[in-house]
Amino acid sequence: MIIFFNCRAAKLTIDLVLLILILTVCSDISMAQRPKPKETEIKGHTMYTLLKPGDIPAIFKPEFISISEADEYYYPDEPLIVVVDGEEARAYSTWHLDHHEIVNDYINGKSITVTW
Repeated sequence: MIIFFNCRAAKLTIDLVLLILILTVCSDISMAQRPKPKETEIKGHTMYTLLKPGDIPAIFKPEFISISEADEYYYPDEPLIVVVDGEEARAYSTWHLDHHEIVNDYINGKSITVTW
């Protein structure tokens, strides 16, 4: 049996116990909702699929900067995917694509998809 002598300490202890209880319940619920990773065997190696389709958001309205601005942010040997159509060109940083994998864009009025 626990006897509290200080009301402030008692409230703090009760709050702490409630917080731990809530976090434990929430953790159990989130773990119960998470599906087991899909396993696939490829030539003797196990591959795990951890993300569901749609977990990595595509970019639908990319914003571009000028070449002079890009010089400030990117290394000269930065890997890019470049799309050229006539006089118009676009460069997509693979560093940004690592976080999104797909860019849906338009160049000269034509719909394009850049994937990484």
